[in-house]
Amino acid sequence: MDTHHRSTATAITELQGTAEQGRLVLTEVLDRIEAAFPAAARRHRLGPGAWLVPLADADADGDGDGDHHGSMLIAIAPASRPRDRGNAQLVLSATVLGRAGIGEADAARALGCLDGVPFTGLETDAFAKQSPLLAGLPEQMKDKPLGECGVVLVGPLLSDLVVQARTLIALGARPEAMTVLKKEYPYKLRSRVEAHLAGLGIAVSPVTEAEAALRLHTARVSEPSVVIDDGGHVLPTLMRSAAELLPFFRGVVEQSMAGIEELEDIVCPDTDPPVSVPVFSVAQSAVKRGIDAHWIAETVVRSARQALPGEGFDGVPALVIGFGTVGQRVAATLRGQRMRVAVHDTEWRRLVAAHEAGYLTAPDLPALLDGHRPVLIVSATGRTGLGGEDLDFLPGECFVVSVSGRASEIDMPGLALRAEQIDEVTGVGARYELPNGPVTVLADGIPVNAPCGDRIPARQSDLTMAAVVWGACALARCWP
Repeated sequence: MDTHHRSTATAITELQGTAEQGRLVLTEVLDRIEAAFPAAARRHRLGPGAWLVPLADADADGDGDGDHHGSMLIAIAPASRPRDRGNAQLVLSATVLGRAGIGEADAARALGCLDGVPFTGLETDAFAKQSPLLAGLPEQMKDKPLGECGVVLVGPLLSDLVVQARTLIALGARPEAMTVLKKEYPYKLRSRVEAHLAGLGIAVSPVTEAEAALRLHTARVSEPSVVIDDGGHVLPTLMRSAAELLPFFRGVVEQSMAGIEELEDIVCPDTDPPVSVPVFSVAQSAVKRGIDAHWIAETVVRSARQALPGEGFDGVPALVIGFGTVGQRVAATLRGQRMRVAVHDTEWRRLVAAHEAGYLTAPDLPALLDGHRPVLIVSATGRTGLGGEDLDFLPGECFVVSVSGRASEIDMPGLALRAEQIDEVTGVGARYELPNGPVTVLADGIPVNAPCGDRIPARQSDLTMAAVVWGACALARCWP
């Protein structure tokens, strides 16, 4: 249920489901193709679960032979060797035939109809079993506390989000009163997650268009809403750009320290407008600070080493920018792998804590870059940790990694301006030829662990996601 393959002429999606669920998926895909290609209405059934679908008019090549150049063979069938015999493994495949009648763009568009296949009931049940605390909340709160409010949810399109949406709905939230602001990380199942949410009737918009999405949400939803945020995207946007919408929100659950720090930046005693909604901080809880931070640090370091198998990091200098909850864990992980770790932070209390923990520290980032000459630089500030004039002091032959969910953690435009040449390194990121030597940014500046899998392991995410939803219910109940 987690595999999708694509070539220029073939697309294959593996899923789990019963034969009836497979037929429903195939029908939806055929309808989607017909909506995009009117000629597909003349599709021909070849046998159980197999269709020949024309994508262009008959004799599209004009040779007078009446053939069907530009068609697609699409089929769904049980996998020959199911990985788990307790579940029905299905394979949905499509192959474009006779390319003379259609162009490359149309062929890609036709194959793309397989990308956004909603999850089957068997798959969603499997996801729920992996997150028992989150999925079990409706049994603990049978009064459906979200029954009279809207919900705005921020996050990447992980399969965990399917369980979260399902739980929110079971707690009373109406799908048509929900909006998901998606983070554009390249997870494998993102197209299927988005299609599943849309199929439930949930509005999905890019988090980069937060203001427009929030205005549409408040226009569509009559009840006040609760927000589940991840990175300080909603309340800061409301306060800076749409203060008139603040009365339409009951409160915000924030699950990242970057989001809390974003709020601290914009809130002061004379803030105008004042913060008129409560903030439930899961980010500062023992749950989040302990479990999540450890997992993030481990996967970031492991992903960086996997992306650079030829690099020997033992004993080499490393630099961690930002000594918050995650930065502390990253520094400890790097030290545990025998790297010589330095730490920089703009807050003195954190810098003192790093010094007392035995790390090389300095309040001046250029001094650390120039003196320590790190081979691996990990930025974990939740803001722009590495940018501006500091980029001029980057040593050559170094690798830069982002831990933050914010695209601005590393000043990519600043690097591009300074680079004499930029090369894409397949499976690694981008290599910038700077005056001091080449600098390689892993995963093009997004969190380096984002592309490595579809979901955070349930043992890491379940407790945190349950706490986040519980916080949303608490805010909903506290509304006067």
